[in-house]
Amino acid sequence: MRAGLGVRLFACLVALLFVAPTLVVAATSVTSGSMVTFPPKGFSLRWFEEVLTDPEWLTALGNSVQVGLLAAVLAMTAGTSLAFAAARSRFLPPALVTGLAVLPMTVPLVVAGIGFYLVYIRVGLSGNALSLGIAHAVLGLPFVFVNVLAALTGVDRRVEEAARVSGATEAVTLLRITLPLVAPAALVGGVLAFVSSWDEVVVALFLNTPRFRTLPVVMWSQVRSGVEPSISAVATLITLVSLLMAALVLVGPAVVKKVRRRT
Repeated sequence: MRAGLGVRLFACLVALLFVAPTLVVAATSVTSGSMVTFPPKGFSLRWFEEVLTDPEWLTALGNSVQVGLLAAVLAMTAGTSLAFAAARSRFLPPALVTGLAVLPMTVPLVVAGIGFYLVYIRVGLSGNALSLGIAHAVLGLPFVFVNVLAALTGVDRRVEEAARVSGATEAVTLLRITLPLVAPAALVGGVLAFVSSWDEVVVALFLNTPRFRTLPVVMWSQVRSGVEPSISAVATLITLVSLLMAALVLVGPAVVKKVRRRT
């Protein structure tokens, strides 16, 4: 019992250490003062109002949303395709496909940022949502691949064989049987890819331009000249979106299962 209590206390302490910085930032975002201080001086939502009415912040917010959605869609498409190649292909070695799919997780972000920058300069693709979306899709691809590959591993191959025996072609079996079974896993991977893009700053710093900047890049540029409560407000908004996405990842599959059971 004592050992169990000690483990719980240690776990709570570790959790507090992880959560405390976020709570401090959130608290400083509602200060009524003009400087970042903790504890905050008074309570006010003026900094959220300033952020949500500032054209620079709103433009950066729109850019981040565009890049995140594009990265999620591209990562879901490519990651699902690679997962099928690793689980179903008769010609490609599964280990090779898996190694290629998870490679972005092993490459340092600085190295990836330099690589994307050099390639984009040569092909003339930079300074827009497409260029950064592709880069972030590559970074988020492993999340989709791992989730879909795990889902494919759990799919009963006899279901697919029964569809073929009933006269369904390979394409029909894929579209009407296999893909719906792994779609929740692909969606979870897509959400994780969006979250990874939402707060990514290293690669974005290499690919940003004065006319195209995401929220983390604008935050970084303003932090270098001094920390204001508006930075804390933006950081709080980014954290809230990330938590919402995490909740979708945790609750979404359970909701999908309940809906399927009712139907």
